[in-house]
Amino acid sequence: MKLASLPQEERPRERLRLKGASSLSLAELLAVLLRTGSRGKDVLELASSILEEFGDARGLARVDEEELMGFPGLGEAKACVLIAALELGRRIRSERSAQSDGQPWEKRLAALAEELAGEDREYIVGMHVRRNGTLITMDRISYGGVDGAFLDVKYLLRRAVRLDSAGLVLVHNHPDGSLFPSGEDKMLTGYLAGRAKVLDIRFIGHYVAANGKYIPIPLPGEA
Repeated sequence: MKLASLPQEERPRERLRLKGASSLSLAELLAVLLRTGSRGKDVLELASSILEEFGDARGLARVDEEELMGFPGLGEAKACVLIAALELGRRIRSERSAQSDGQPWEKRLAALAEELAGEDREYIVGMHVRRNGTLITMDRISYGGVDGAFLDVKYLLRRAVRLDSAGLVLVHNHPDGSLFPSGEDKMLTGYLAGRAKVLDIRFIGHYVAANGKYIPIPLPGEA
């Protein structure tokens, strides 16, 4: 629908002012950021074409600067606004993560799975847990490409000892969206559980995250 065909009170900026940002669709939120359209497209049509190209909010979060800069009709100024908005969202999520110490680790795991859904490369995250099940801290300890990341097990365990962790949770994401653990994932799970046991640290679990969901990787001998 063209912007000009909408009543004044139904246009994105007016609706945001009257009803709040949560009342707007993703295309309408983009339209507010973009402010104006491009040659042959009004701002709503331009916003819709961006979503047609890159998908939903998670897809948009994975877009790099070069892709946005090169998108027809955006131009450098509009692309910079979107890049800044996406980076602001990432930093807000990061600050929330930093403030999550003291939460039950299970609650933080669910939020982490949502955060990792927007990443286009693999991250490995260590969660250090107190005896009462609350989180001491959480670290992104490694990252790689779309095909995997390397984990320095010695570093992870030294960190756990320094923090006096009673329990340890490992999480990694699959950017391809698969929740199925690889053979290497399973081997790492068994190896890390054994090393943690030697240090009297409870290995709570190793989880695969994808598309905002997560599953545990069974230990050797488990179903």
